[in-house]
Amino acid sequence: MAGSPAFAQGRPQIPAPRQLPPAPLAEALRAVAIATGTTIAFAPETVAGRRARAVTLSGDASAIVRRLLAGSSLAVERTGPRSLLVLPQPTVPLAHNTPSAALPALAAGDIMVTALRRPTLLTDTPISLVAVRGEDLMHDQATSLEGLARLAPSLTVTSSGPGFNRLTMRGAYAAGEATVALYYGNVPVAGPGGSTSDPGLMTPDLVLADVDRVEVLRGPQGTLYGTSSLAGTVRVLFNGPQLDQRTLGLDSSASTTRSGAPSASVTAAMNLPLVPGQIALRAVGWHEYTGGVVDFPRLGRSNTDDQVREGGRLALRWQLAPDWRADLTGVWQRSRIGNTHSTTAGALPNQSQGQVIVPFFDTFAMAALDLHGKLAGVSLDATLARSWWRPHRFWDFTQSQLNHLGDGTACAACAGIGTSSCSATQMAGFNRYLLANSPTLVAQPLAVDITSAELRLSAEGTLTWTAGLFASRRTDAGQSGSLGVNAATGLVLPETVAVSDRRFASQLSEYALFGDGSLRVLPWLTVSSGLRYFHYVRDTQSVVTLANPFTGPFGPSAFNLGYRAQGWVGRARVEARPIAGLLVYTQVANGFRPGGINVVPGLPDSLAVYHDDRLTSLEIGTRFAPLHRAWHVDLTGFHQHWSNMQYAAMSSDGSYAFITNIGAARINGAELALGVGWGMAGRPRSRPR
Repeated sequence: MAGSPAFAQGRPQIPAPRQLPPAPLAEALRAVAIATGTTIAFAPETVAGRRARAVTLSGDASAIVRRLLAGSSLAVERTGPRSLLVLPQPTVPLAHNTPSAALPALAAGDIMVTALRRPTLLTDTPISLVAVRGEDLMHDQATSLEGLARLAPSLTVTSSGPGFNRLTMRGAYAAGEATVALYYGNVPVAGPGGSTSDPGLMTPDLVLADVDRVEVLRGPQGTLYGTSSLAGTVRVLFNGPQLDQRTLGLDSSASTTRSGAPSASVTAAMNLPLVPGQIALRAVGWHEYTGGVVDFPRLGRSNTDDQVREGGRLALRWQLAPDWRADLTGVWQRSRIGNTHSTTAGALPNQSQGQVIVPFFDTFAMAALDLHGKLAGVSLDATLARSWWRPHRFWDFTQSQLNHLGDGTACAACAGIGTSSCSATQMAGFNRYLLANSPTLVAQPLAVDITSAELRLSAEGTLTWTAGLFASRRTDAGQSGSLGVNAATGLVLPETVAVSDRRFASQLSEYALFGDGSLRVLPWLTVSSGLRYFHYVRDTQSVVTLANPFTGPFGPSAFNLGYRAQGWVGRARVEARPIAGLLVYTQVANGFRPGGINVVPGLPDSLAVYHDDRLTSLEIGTRFAPLHRAWHVDLTGFHQHWSNMQYAAMSSDGSYAFITNIGAARINGAELALGVGWGMAGRPRSRPR
């Protein structure tokens, strides 16, 4: 299927059969759509020049369309409870339930999504959801998660500096495991726990190039998406290879920033059928340079926070059989940020009085194999994936260290006199030693590796269901050491020797079984529910090989602890469509985050372990999209109860951060979205405002 798809859309089914006279096929399909309240998609070139015979409008929409197409070379395939696709006889079948498949966008503004792990129209999907098209990302030059947040209401990216992005939704902000899960295609990714047991602090941020769409699912998504979907899920779905299209595209841009350095980017994408109709390759490459704006007058440096992101993606699609397809995808990206130190309060705009340049650099790679097939009306989807991330982050540790000037405990430990008090001479020597090792930078090379596998079975009908199993193993490791910095340049002294060194590692293994079903009890009423059983095990190791003489602990230490848990999360929903274009639903759902072990040395036993937290949400929503789809309105109200919250705490001297449980919270809110715009052929296109 090539070109821009056309769509026929309609009102609810008419009360009595009637005759449809002979007409051009496109007009006949639109008439059937209006009569049956069905969306019928077709490529204009597929039906061009064709006429339909007279038919009686009796039976369901698929039966009527089959009568219209009788004797032609066209076929009809159901893509959802209320949506059909007209296509040539199946040399290349529709790619069901697969994000990388180019599921069509409605000419009038709607869009096909797979948030429920099956294709549904956005305006017919009974969850609070925002779908952002790839073309809208390009139009707004939103190539990062921060840019995506500008187009996706309720998604917030909280940055504590370039490279440190935390995703949140509906006010569920907390340290620890991510509260919002991030998927690239079908692959879940996560940040490293690091020295603060806070994977949610850092998020792999791929350049959003050659994207089909991004789906932002609000509220707990624990039944279908599991751990870290406590408050929602973000799915970045790339364009997949097309088996019958040879294309080459190039996109570039350049800009200037007042009082800053210029920026430029270039992206190239190629689609190449290797065996037409059977095997195709898609290749994408990008290079993005963002000029800096932050100056360090004290160090004589300007525009220090420049950023570079470069990488590429290869995707290979093999149509094994009419109903079976395999996709192999590989992604690689490396990034460098010259300085993550922000501006300083009291300084001039875009200036810092800091004494340390704090860089950041990383390399990310991902490989995934997706298999889709269909047998006896049941769809099978399987994914095997591995992601690999190597961020190297730094912290300005100067002030934390200076807080220990005159610290008697640190002085006594440094002088080797145990619990005795330092003399005035010893204290003066200790202070000179501390100042000689200031300013200070903490270097933390980190690593996180995730291997995951998922198998899903699904079928549609009066009872639409999905069932599957999921397994993953995440390992992360890191090192933290204090390094001396040249006060004149703000850079690490060459061949400097670390003042301290500690190492940490963690392994998280997770297994889950899940199921989700929807039963249409009346033509306008559907009830559904989902359940997920999870079991996970976490093991954590930490060792201090070189004690920090200023902040402690003042001696080597090591531990190896484990944490494990199991349980259930679920959801239940009732959805009604009382009139054409109106969807009303109410849902209760919950999500969870696993507990774990803090790697901070010297913590009391009562604080070493933190436990699971849960979020339960009750929401009521409506979505109204009139027949012409020139606009749509979404209104949602929600009440959330967050129990046993994980949150960040600090040691008394401010040197170490760790995770602890702090009790419960309630979050109440409402969301209102109006979609308007103009799309293909001058017709309105949906876009969140």
